[in-house]
Parts: sequence; structure tokens; C-alpha cells
Amino acid sequence: MTYLVERLAERRRHLDHLRDLRPRVTGRQALEQDLSLHNDVLFSLLMVAQLVIDIAGELSARRGDRFEDYTDAVRNLGRDRNFPADLVAELEGLPGVRNILIHEYVALDLDRVIEALDRLAPIERFFEIVRRGES
Repeated sequence: MTYLVERLAERRRHLDHLRDLRPRVTGRQALEQDLSLHNDVLFSLLMVAQLVIDIAGELSARRGDRFEDYTDAVRNLGRDRNFPADLVAELEGLPGVRNILIHEYVALDLDRVIEALDRLAPIERFFEIVRRGES
């Protein structure tokens, strides 16, 4: 199984899990009171963000594009005609989301976490473009 195919399979697990969890996230209080729900949501959001970053880095490397950091790797998607500029713009924030989930989890704004749960469509779109390119 290739690198991208493995990551695409993993992303499906986490996106499906987030969609399954969403009805239980009725507000920030639900995340504050249920540690398992809190951890499930944060971990799957982290994994989805990391998978986008990993795939963007892999695609950059395949094209010979250099990048200094995760944000550059995502921005490099714009050099590929398969990724529309509006999608790349929406994905550019994922490295920041990843960093917040890893480094600022104690002071995390749970309202923003809930917003992220409701904004998975661009990530789905990204993965669909990648999947089509691998098939």
C-alpha cells in the first residue's frame, strides 16, 4: 500500500469518527463534562490536520517543491492545478490548528473546536482530490 493510500484510509476513519461524535457535542459544556468525548474529538481533529499536512508535504516532495514548515507545504498545493485556490486558502490554517491542539490544549477554546467540527467539508474535498489522483 502506498504512502498516500495508507493516509487516505486513516483519514476516513477519523472523519467518520468525527461525524459520528458531532451529535454528542451539543456545546462546549458537553466537551467540558465528558473527558472521553473531549479526547476523542481533539485526537481525531489532530489526526485529520496532521494527515492533510503529511499529504501536502508528500505531494510537495513529489513535485520537487521546497517548504520550510507545514504551512508552506499546504500552500504548495496551490502549485498543483488540481487544488483550487479557495480550497488551499481554507486549508492553510490547519498547521496552526495542529499546533494549538498539541501545545495549547489546556487553554483551548472549545467553541473553536466545535466550529472545526462543522467545517470538515474542505478537508473532505482535499482528500477526494488526492484520492482521485491516486486511483
